[in-house]
Amino acid sequence: MYRFVFVSTASQDLSAQQIADIAGACHRNNRKAGLTGMLVAHQGRFLHILEGDETAIRRRAQKIQDDPRHRDFEVLQAREIQMRAFKDWVFVHETPEALPLLGGENIAPLRALLPINSALRGRDLTVRQVVRDFLASFKQLLAA
Repeated sequence: MYRFVFVSTASQDLSAQQIADIAGACHRNNRKAGLTGMLVAHQGRFLHILEGDETAIRRRAQKIQDDPRHRDFEVLQAREIQMRAFKDWVFVHETPEALPLLGGENIAPLRALLPINSALRGRDLTVRQVVRDFLASFKQLLAA
C-alpha cells in the first residue's frame, strides 16, 4: 500500500465545466484503479492525495503532471503505508452545487473540510496535517 500527496496550480482559470470534468475523470479513473484519497480544488490550487497500489498511483500522478491544465507540481509525500487514511475517493470544492456534475461523483463542499475534527480530512495524522497546512495557505477560504 502506498500514499502519494502533491499540490499543483491551475495553469489558467478553469471553468465550472472543466472542474466538473476533472472531478468526473478522477472519480472514474481512481475507482477503476482501486485508488482512494481526496482532491481539493480551491482558488486555482489543488491538493491531491492518492492511496493504493504504487504502480497505479505513479501512472495516475504522471498523467496529472503531464496535463497542461496543471503547473507547479510539488510532491509533499510519497511513501509506503500500513493503512489507508481514506476508505473512498472524494472531490472537495468550494461550491460543488455550481458544478455541472454527472451525478455519480463523490463530492463534498469545502466548508465540510474546515472543522479541525472533520472526518473528511482522513484517518491518518500526517494526512490531516497536510490538509491543515494546505487550507492554512489561503488568505480567504470561502467566498463572501
